[in-house]
Amino acid sequence: MRPGSKIALAWLWAVTWIALVQIFASGSFAASETARFIGPLLRWLLPDADAELIATAHFAIRKTAHFIGYAILALLALRAFRLSFDRPLAWLAAASFVLALAVAAVDESRQAASADRTGALSDVALDLTGAASALALASAVRRLGSARK
Repeated sequence: MRPGSKIALAWLWAVTWIALVQIFASGSFAASETARFIGPLLRWLLPDADAELIATAHFAIRKTAHFIGYAILALLALRAFRLSFDRPLAWLAAASFVLALAVAAVDESRQAASADRTGALSDVALDLTGAASALALASAVRRLGSARK
């Protein structure tokens, strides 16, 4: 694969993931909607659980999805930036973090303006925690790999 093709493919993955994040931020994935399929699954997995436990588990799954979704976004962005720019890892990670911040801000702003969703700064914080955690892990793995050489 030619270098330009690798860069284009890396950005295609990042942009595709951003589009998926925006789809998941739509009204189709509001808590009331996801409860329709997560609720029955949880009741099947936890047949003795009361409604409060099911609701808590549903909430935890939704918040975990924020963390993981933005962790993946940060890693895809890091790869795209790394292939596109010859810069230090700190610069690449910062650019990836800023991109995650921008997507999170747009995401929550859209939700705040929606009748069936609620935008929350706490979700932006959770999104950025996922992004920062993934970038820190990537940095640690890279340092570990460099130390072994």
